[in-house]
Amino acid sequence: MATLLTVLASSAAILAVTPASASEMPRQLTTEARKSYQAEQKTLAGYRTSKDAVTLLAYGRLLARGKIASDHNPLRVSDIDAAIAVYRSLLTTDDAGIHAKVVAELADLLLRKGGTENESEAVALRMDAAGGTAQSEPPAEMPVQQPTADTEAALRDKMAKGSLDAAFELLIALNRENSSEADMLRSQMLLMANLSALDGDSAVVRLSGRYASSFDAQKHPEALKALFELASGGGSESAVGEIEKNRKALISILGKDEVRRFLWKLVNGGSSRAAELIALDLVDEKIYGFDETDSKWAVSMLEEAGSYRANYVIAKLYYQGIYVDKDPARATAAMDRMLAGAAEAGQDRVVVADRFARMNLSDSLIAKYALPIYMDVWKGGKSSIIGRLARIIVSAEKAGYYASTADMPIPPERLVAELSNAYEIGDLSAGFILGDIYREGRLVGEEPAKARSIYEGLKQQYPDSPEMQLKLREQVAKLARRDLEVTLNYARYYEEIRALAEQQDPWAMKEYGVLLVKGAPQFEADPEAGFAMLLNALSLGYFGAGPDAADLALATNNADKLKRIADVYANFDPRILTPESNIQLAKIDVALKQFSKALQLLDTPEVLEVPAGRFLFAQVSLADGRLVASEAHRQMRDIILSFNGDGATLLGFIQQLMQEDGLSPEFVEPVLERLAELADKRDVNAITAAFKLRQKWPSSEALNFLKVVDWCSFLAERGQGGPLTRVAINVNAKAVGEESFSHLIDKVEEVLPHLPSNGNLRMFLAKQYLVGKYRPKDYAKADALTKQAAELGNEEALNSIATNYYFGQDVAMDRERAEALYRDLAFVGSNRSSLALARSYSKGPSTRVYESRAFAYYIKAALNGSVTAMTELGRSYLAGAGAAQDEAKGVAWLEKAAALGNTDAMIQLYYYNFIKSPTNHNPEAEHWMNALVAAEVPDMVLRKAVLLYDRDKEANKQEIFALLDHAERLGSQFARRLKNSYIREARAGVAK
Repeated sequence: MATLLTVLASSAAILAVTPASASEMPRQLTTEARKSYQAEQKTLAGYRTSKDAVTLLAYGRLLARGKIASDHNPLRVSDIDAAIAVYRSLLTTDDAGIHAKVVAELADLLLRKGGTENESEAVALRMDAAGGTAQSEPPAEMPVQQPTADTEAALRDKMAKGSLDAAFELLIALNRENSSEADMLRSQMLLMANLSALDGDSAVVRLSGRYASSFDAQKHPEALKALFELASGGGSESAVGEIEKNRKALISILGKDEVRRFLWKLVNGGSSRAAELIALDLVDEKIYGFDETDSKWAVSMLEEAGSYRANYVIAKLYYQGIYVDKDPARATAAMDRMLAGAAEAGQDRVVVADRFARMNLSDSLIAKYALPIYMDVWKGGKSSIIGRLARIIVSAEKAGYYASTADMPIPPERLVAELSNAYEIGDLSAGFILGDIYREGRLVGEEPAKARSIYEGLKQQYPDSPEMQLKLREQVAKLARRDLEVTLNYARYYEEIRALAEQQDPWAMKEYGVLLVKGAPQFEADPEAGFAMLLNALSLGYFGAGPDAADLALATNNADKLKRIADVYANFDPRILTPESNIQLAKIDVALKQFSKALQLLDTPEVLEVPAGRFLFAQVSLADGRLVASEAHRQMRDIILSFNGDGATLLGFIQQLMQEDGLSPEFVEPVLERLAELADKRDVNAITAAFKLRQKWPSSEALNFLKVVDWCSFLAERGQGGPLTRVAINVNAKAVGEESFSHLIDKVEEVLPHLPSNGNLRMFLAKQYLVGKYRPKDYAKADALTKQAAELGNEEALNSIATNYYFGQDVAMDRERAEALYRDLAFVGSNRSSLALARSYSKGPSTRVYESRAFAYYIKAALNGSVTAMTELGRSYLAGAGAAQDEAKGVAWLEKAAALGNTDAMIQLYYYNFIKSPTNHNPEAEHWMNALVAAEVPDMVLRKAVLLYDRDKEANKQEIFALLDHAERLGSQFARRLKNSYIREARAGVAK
């Protein structure tokens, strides 16, 4: 025993020297370790061959606590198996005191190692020690009551028998009584602690922790320091726990330097847990003041320790790149060792899985390491684990980890049912997940009513938690936003979002910022204020605000704004940035044309594991010239086709790929099929995108007309009639076919009640009842629909009513009333009404007054973009009708109308130029003739053929007959006769 004390004393002396600065400690520790290494190894060799019980007990304790593994590593690695063997050899000792210690300490070691056999052996040992009564833990001392004469005597009696707990309780009692004996008792307690430490008793560690939280420690810091000197001398992991638990008090009373010294002393004594604190101190905001040199040294030491906790720290450090370069392979290797060593270290399996879940791993690694443990525990009957399971499964499903629901470890319906059961029996965390599932429509269909009910119920469960109330208000606001287009409760929603943003709710700050940037119904935009709000949300760590802030900067091509966003990201420790945040930073670099910097951010295993990272990597590689377009497009399409994550991300991929040039219909069709899948799920944004992309890819089967009509009808049922209106107004019945056109009419009639303010669709349906092809003729219905449209201010309906009055159709003729309606409509910009009035006046009495009125309405409509009015205005100037004759102005207006494709204007320009020079060589007239031929006007195609015939019928023979054939196909009967005439003439010439 004396030899052992000498070794322990020599180890303690290492840290008894004048404290060095934190960064010098690793070097000092290594130097001192080398000096004591040889002496300690000789002592250990003597222990192995000793037969003395006291010496062997000391040897067993040293093995259990740890021994120096090499001459350059001061971390001691515990050898529990060897220690157990030594303790078992001492069970036959005749010394009752030694035997009691051996039994108690061996039981602790067996429980520490874990396993059924070891636990059974530990129970048996404790039963034997307790006289046959099993105890899972050593008997605890009875709680000490308030000091009285009797209890004080009891404490003194226990103290006389060596109880440190009794000494501490007695000291506290004397302090309450302001007894002068307290100082002497404190000295006695410290002496007892020294003797207890020499004997390896863990009571001194417990005492140090209890004393740290007492008022006496604040008044006597030297006593606190002395106790922790003793507690940390043996490298006890429990002592590290006491430092962690009481760190605020220790730092306040003794200062960081002393606490660091205790931890170095514990490291020297063999504590890997102390090394963990050193390694992670910078992550924990420099609680103890270790610097980067200390931390890197501790990392290297932990790698040699090989314990479960050491592997956990190594995995965390190398996965997140803390003080070391990121090394996913090394991190996952440590995770594998961590899993393998967890059982031997006696770690609870759920705790192990929780550690993985908190390590900020990717979805795939969480699914690999944490999910199987949770699944086994859940299958074993621990239903309370369902919340943890659900979080991982939902997150993995959002990220596209599962190819289909069949690949999920729990079927969606079963998972939702289990969450519901857990929530009903009081698991509130399960309620949060369940509410989000119903709100987002993940795993099961959207059920906003159920989600709202759950959120309201949770509010009742957290009446005194402002944080939870704020979070639940946020979830309810998200529900309100979902139905905003139907409920139209814009003002109430904006008020709630503003209130949440003022309370620093990050999601609401982001949402309110977007509203300010883009504006909304009944909400005035303020882009600068919105951008500032988004930056504030981002600075709070809400990385979801980054893309919206970047969108504004990109839309305005504002490099300063992009740099401000990058500066906010730069304020975060790069280690805590998620792959998604690095992807967003890469987008900013792309916008700033920093392609190499963007590729550097993207080209990491963690980022390329995320589909969005791979997609952007392909885009940047294309922009940087590292990939040809066809290969980049193929990679982007492959990501789209294999993606199984959230719809918004998938839609973003599709829209980005569809912006690329050079895509063939065959290439894009599978991509459009994915878009159709989203639209079929009633995704509003997907439907809008599908409607727009059909205009670019009209032949796509995935976006066929019937599907587009159904999707637009769904939007119309939600109050968004724009897409269906555009389809109805622009549809070509012959092109889509009778069946499809009839389906469109059915859908329009079906959704009209949901669109009380849509006059265009009412007029579309009114026409069908007037024409009587796809609906039975029903003038009453047509008239009713037209009147409804007119009441809504629909220009076509009002013009139709005015026309009915003008010509006396279905009503008594009343041209004054008709012209009054036309004038009102013309006043608000109706070109149709302006033209109707102009024509009415031009057909009136041949007076300058009427011509001037006609001219005025022609010019009004022409200035408003009417091509027909431009043509009529040109004719008026040429003829001097309604205004002074002005050929230059007349030609200018005709050329403007012709440039917009009006063939009447082209014909007028042809005759205008031809009349000035009626020959076969009139370039100005021939220019407009050629334009009319290109526009497939049959008469002009014939005129071109005749012109070429008159010029040189033999040289132009082939072109002449091609023109005549084309005119015949366009319906010209004269073209056939003229062609036959030319053929007969040619034959007659040959006969001569």
